[in-house]
Amino acid sequence: MDSARLQRWVLLLLLGVLLLLPAGAALAQSGGGYDLSWWTAEGGGYTWSTGDGYSLGGTVGQADAHTQALTGGGYTLAGGFWPGAAVQYTIYLPLVLRSYP
Repeated sequence: MDSARLQRWVLLLLLGVLLLLPAGAALAQSGGGYDLSWWTAEGGGYTWSTGDGYSLGGTVGQADAHTQALTGGGYTLAGGFWPGAAVQYTIYLPLVLRSYP
């Protein structure tokens, strides 16, 4: 290997190391005093129910399942998983049987 080629490889190696150093510093950062225990990423979509001056919104397929209900003033609001439709399974025999023509 000639010296120009070796010098190019050393320069590329140093450039790669210099590009990766900020990533290590970013991973080493730590925050203080943050509490994300009350926030969730929901399953997508939203529904709204309104009537008699009240409005209630929620997401379909909610990712959190709190068993403790929120109560106050004669009202109760419970969270958790929304029930889904029953899944119907169909067995396709041509895909299961090996000797199918």
